[in-house]
Amino acid sequence: MFHIHPIPFFVLTLTLFSAGALFGFWLRSLRSSQVEPEELSVKTLLGASLGLFGVLLGFTFSMANSRFEERRHLEIAEAGDLATLWFRTSFLTERARSAERALLREYLPVRIRFFDAGPDEPDYDSALRESTILQSRMWHVANEEATTRRDPGTMQFLAALSESIETTEGRTAATENRIPGLSWAILLLLGMMACILLAVDMRSRSYVLRGLLQVALAAALSLTYDIDTPRKGFVQVGQRSMVRVQQLMNATPVD
Repeated sequence: MFHIHPIPFFVLTLTLFSAGALFGFWLRSLRSSQVEPEELSVKTLLGASLGLFGVLLGFTFSMANSRFEERRHLEIAEAGDLATLWFRTSFLTERARSAERALLREYLPVRIRFFDAGPDEPDYDSALRESTILQSRMWHVANEEATTRRDPGTMQFLAALSESIETTEGRTAATENRIPGLSWAILLLLGMMACILLAVDMRSRSYVLRGLLQVALAAALSLTYDIDTPRKGFVQVGQRSMVRVQQLMNATPVD
């Protein structure tokens, strides 16, 4: 899946739709010199293409918005799991508690760095590897603790650690789950068809009226693309909850 900023995406989309409109005006000039186009047929095709484009765009926007809400919910869930995990370290022995808290202080900034990095940046893969290694180290310390102490407090810590790892993977997967490229290709094709048919049908010579549909369609597509792009663009899920948990950890005295 391509990863570009919504502004270049808007420019690209507007260029394609404008090219379609120009092609439509060219077709109209050719036909007007020979045979007048069948107005009813053109209007029917225009209405059908715009209707199909609207339905598909609405469905795509709904998908993008639901995934945005899921990413926002998972950011809060991951921060909550890490805060719970931090508090439950008090159930462990002094050695295990010190080790787990040191690992958590190292782990949380790595997760923040991972979501701040773009998918094409070196930090993306390196932060993902570091977080996986730190998870393994935390589980190893907790497993050693459980072999010597199987009290309720240790079991609660293990349950919180397991749930935190599961939520972490869910949030990571949610950022990689995007609308398929084929859907964008079909939307662009339908948008170009609508621009061509509108240009063939339009009688006005106003350049403003001729360009309104292209701008509107490109803006609607770009907004949907922006919402569907987790790491670039204007509509982003913040990391305030994660930062607050980091402040909580830093405020706790070092053992």
